[in-house]
Amino acid sequence: MNEHVQDGVRLLTFESFEPTAPFSALVTTRHGGVSMGPYASLNLGGKTGDDLAHVRENRYRAARLVGRGPSELIFARQVHGANVAHVPAGFDGGAFDDTDEIKPTDSDALITNATQTPLVILTADCAAVFLYDPVHHPAGIAHAGWRGTVAGIAAETVEQMVEKFGSRPADLIAGIGPSIGPCCYEVGDEVIFAVEARLPDYTEEILVDPDMASAGSFRASVNEGRRHFDLWRANELILMDAGLTEPHIEIARLCTSCRTDLFYSHRAEKGITGRFGAIIMLR
Repeated sequence: MNEHVQDGVRLLTFESFEPTAPFSALVTTRHGGVSMGPYASLNLGGKTGDDLAHVRENRYRAARLVGRGPSELIFARQVHGANVAHVPAGFDGGAFDDTDEIKPTDSDALITNATQTPLVILTADCAAVFLYDPVHHPAGIAHAGWRGTVAGIAAETVEQMVEKFGSRPADLIAGIGPSIGPCCYEVGDEVIFAVEARLPDYTEEILVDPDMASAGSFRASVNEGRRHFDLWRANELILMDAGLTEPHIEIARLCTSCRTDLFYSHRAEKGITGRFGAIIMLR
């Protein structure tokens, strides 16, 4: 990914998403906001224990990155599932409270073909999966933690873009954002059993031994004999099964647990932390 500073906010963009493309896609970091303590500084999560006035200011700064106001940001009601919400033209976003997310359906992915409609996923170890169709021009974004990944949220988002907008999966381009990497994502039996049940063809490839995991600097959770889950490869394989081609998928390969200097990490910071944002918007 490429790093930029815009209006004092440190952010990242995908190399394969051309800056001249008719959409904006970016990942915020923890730098450029006003929050303090464990939430320092650009925390966008309103249910983290942070001062809500700080979060409002941070959301203002994040919205400004795509030329919109904070009340125009559209958030999924993330529940680690596989529901996809279609955001229609004219949806105004919402105020900063419990009604700022699409209702009544809980969803972990958003799709739209409406311009100037910023879709946002909040993360602190889970992956955000960005999708764009350069032929029909819809966009989507999905929240993929281990539960959403094994439930097929990425594939379901592709399917909904096909159904709602006539997209061809082979035309789609995708980005898999920063998340906890296989270097740090030690998992127990619940995850292992779920992967074996839902993704049996890929179990050996995405559940790896610690000494086979990608290089990383965070080692506090590594125990001999425990498996590590590769969220990046799992979502890449799921997208390819859904019809995307491998050259059309870019993976950030930035581990949030290794890089708490740049991102919030729920695991590395023992749950007391903020949320960074993944934003996509059609221009």
